[in-house]
Amino acid sequence: MNLGTTDWQSSTFDGAEFTPEEQEALNTNVATLVVTAYMNDLPDVGPAVGLSQDYFDGLHALAVKYMANDRYEDAATLFKRLLQLKPSEGSYYKALGACHLGARDYEAAERDYTAAYFFDATDPEISYYMGQAQYFTKQYEKAFDNMRFARVLAEERGGPADQRIVEWATQLLQRMRPLVAPEQAAKMDLRPTPKA
Repeated sequence: MNLGTTDWQSSTFDGAEFTPEEQEALNTNVATLVVTAYMNDLPDVGPAVGLSQDYFDGLHALAVKYMANDRYEDAATLFKRLLQLKPSEGSYYKALGACHLGARDYEAAERDYTAAYFFDATDPEISYYMGQAQYFTKQYEKAFDNMRFARVLAEERGGPADQRIVEWATQLLQRMRPLVAPEQAAKMDLRPTPKA
């Protein structure tokens, strides 16, 4: 097969493997496109080089399947690849945080959830799981504040999944109460004043 022609696009292409030379040419062309996209300040390299949403959806589905089977390292590799190609997708940071939390890499999980927070500060799951990562690294004050925030956000949204976050956050807040300063513990049940 010659990548200089359109043979590979024809309906007669049988899916035969690329020769080493053809694979090298393909890799070089893709690498050139990626570098060009970065140099031109295109935030999402994947779409800039023509990768379809189906490509991203397929990788995401596979990564989620890996997570469901406790293959956190494999899932994290795919989410990192997705983030390389589409760094403006906040849900990939959240999912990568879940991989690191599942793998008990709490520092990495906190970092990923912090990045996800910048994309959607109103998602109670992000604050909850960031607080959980902080709890496991004994950053009790930060964890306490994130759990309180997660609980407030979840109460405001009020969906079934949000109710679970409210329950879980309340349980962890009770557990952390003796681990934080009394002034902070006293704020456990405070809610923001509704705006008129």
